[in-house]
Amino acid sequence: MLKDKRFWFVVLLAFVLLVLPGGLYTAFDKDEPKYLEAAWEMVKRGDYITPYYNYQYRFDKPVLIYWLIVAGYKLFGVGEFGGRFFVSLFGVFTVALLYWWLNRWKGREFAFWGSLVLLSLLDFIVMSSVAMPDIVLTFFISAALIFFFEGYKRRSNLFYNLAFVAAGFATLTKGPVGLVLPGLVAVIFLALRRELISTLKGIPWLSGFLLYFAVVLPWYAAIFVKHGRQFFMDFIVFHNIHRFTGKIPGHPTQWWYYFANYFWLYLPWSLFFPFALYKLYRQREHLGDDVLEYSLVWFFTVFAFFQIAHTKLAHYLLPSFPAFAVIVTWYLLRFRDRLPVYLTAALFLLLAVVGVAFWLYKGWPVVGLLFVAPPLIGALWALWSKEALRPITYGFLAGMLLFKWITLPSLQPLRAKPAVGDELRSIVEKCRECRVVFLSYTSPEIVYRFREGPIPDLGVGKVKKLLSLRKPVVVVTRENRLKRLEGVKYHVLFRRKELLTNHTLVVISNYSKERLDGGD
Repeated sequence: MLKDKRFWFVVLLAFVLLVLPGGLYTAFDKDEPKYLEAAWEMVKRGDYITPYYNYQYRFDKPVLIYWLIVAGYKLFGVGEFGGRFFVSLFGVFTVALLYWWLNRWKGREFAFWGSLVLLSLLDFIVMSSVAMPDIVLTFFISAALIFFFEGYKRRSNLFYNLAFVAAGFATLTKGPVGLVLPGLVAVIFLALRRELISTLKGIPWLSGFLLYFAVVLPWYAAIFVKHGRQFFMDFIVFHNIHRFTGKIPGHPTQWWYYFANYFWLYLPWSLFFPFALYKLYRQREHLGDDVLEYSLVWFFTVFAFFQIAHTKLAHYLLPSFPAFAVIVTWYLLRFRDRLPVYLTAALFLLLAVVGVAFWLYKGWPVVGLLFVAPPLIGALWALWSKEALRPITYGFLAGMLLFKWITLPSLQPLRAKPAVGDELRSIVEKCRECRVVFLSYTSPEIVYRFREGPIPDLGVGKVKKLLSLRKPVVVVTRENRLKRLEGVKYHVLFRRKELLTNHTLVVISNYSKERLDGGD
């Protein structure tokens, strides 16, 4: 396969799309900056066992994601490119792994298009572009499942053992789900084939679990010895058991959540998947295809598992994406139905119209419209041609390349939170005695960009008291909350409107900017 030019084309395309643009846009959302900041605090403390965020324990996830970010910091320096580099590589690895597997069992043509369908999935691109654990988990769960399949088909202890190793790294990425999910898929697949008992007898359980625990135990033992009950209650009880059975503040719990988000998660192929399932139902003889049958079990087990879980987030479904790509590719290579093409073209046309309206309304750079054009052209090309696979794949990938390389960088000057974080760091570099706090507000993006110490979120009473003291204090909040400080004198140091909301962020102080800078 190393001489396969198509394989290297896919790998290079994945690298250019997922990895190389990682430094062109700042951290997004409330989650990615927490991982970037926690890894920075690991470096600063020299403690590579205990994760901290904003100088407080962070037991949300195991340690592997932080180690990957730290490795990037060590190699490329502290920043988004370094923080994302090794994490985004796992997106490339997942695409390459799927190509390898499909090439073995379905041939080069299927492998090529299957890996490109995976690479073109919207949420796969998004989650491979940020420093979060989901794409790493997806790779290791996919590896565990693919190695198990290889062990099952070849009766190979080597591949069974590799499956346990992959499950170990998945557990080191996001907890017990790294073992439970691949195990569920394997058991259901074997049970449906009525081969459960006979296959389980042939698995090298002793060597497999020895390898699994060799990966998992060193860090879990170290963190448990160091933090004991606090780690157990925080990570195991709250972030694993309670996430599955209870409600986490700020997380959706509605039973229809995944169904409502299905279409954008699996773009541009979401409208093709129901047609693929319909064809499989009508032509059930294809279920004798081992890879296709395994992929069906893989997809629906992952979907059902997270559907049953009480707490829901869109990126939880990411481990289902490789299986989704296999099913859609089978359909696209075998059938030439026009209806999903028409629907997809209509969807892209609608997105283009909405995109134009949004850009005009917000007054954003016109260059941002570029990423809408290629998918639209691809959809129109699909309407004109006799197929959907090439036009939609290349059109959507071209659009995402433009989005990551041109559109996102063009929006950076409009983003408020990174600018506020940089302003705070600039202030503190000149005024080391300054204390920085939030007023009834917090932002992980600002905490990460600041990187000069903790920023506590304080109430109005405490902030009023600090502003009345002689010691310099800098306060970050939204402008509409300044009215709560009535009667207190302060100077507005910085103001910036947020990109996607009508809120304005402000930085205020009891000292003037000149005084903070060391002037009069």
